[in-house]
Parts: sequence; C-alpha cells; structure tokens
Amino acid sequence: MDEIRAANGQLVTEEMLTSWSKALDNDKWPEGEQSVGEPIAGRPPLSAEGSTVLSVKISPAMKRAIEREALAEGVSTSELVRSMLASGLLNKDLATA
Repeated sequence: MDEIRAANGQLVTEEMLTSWSKALDNDKWPEGEQSVGEPIAGRPPLSAEGSTVLSVKISPAMKRAIEREALAEGVSTSELVRSMLASGLLNKDLATA
C-alpha cells in the first residue's frame, strides 16, 4: 500500500484502516465523528458542474491498450482516460506557465 497521510500529516496505517472499516461496518464511529444521514447508493458525481460525454475515435489497438492499463490499475476505462486527459492538460499548462 502506498503511504497515506491525513490532512493533519498523521500517517494512516493499514491497521488503522482495517480497524475503522470494522467499526464503521457496525455503525460505531470514531470519537468525535458521527453519521450525517443514510448511505447514498451509487458513485458521487465527477464534479459540481456535472459531466458530459466526449466521443473520440481511436484505433482498436489503442482501445485494447487502454483497457489493459485500466485493468492493471484496477480502474474503469473511463476513469483512466479522464485521468490521462487531466494529466495531459495539467502538463500542458505547466509547460506554458
């Protein structure tokens, strides 16, 4: 597991995550924390402004490569492509800054 640090800089260990997961599965919240409502099914929106579809034609070989990479990273092909696009745009902005 990659190192995870909380906003306050505290190192979050695998043991902490396991403990929190077990406690929350039984509706037991860490001290000072509380539930703010019922769980919501589904994934959260990608952004506050919503999302739109972008249709792009690519070669079958490129599609297979993207699907293999997404599988290897354990993410959906859409998530991988969004990440790649965002990274490319960020790198372009940094290069022109």
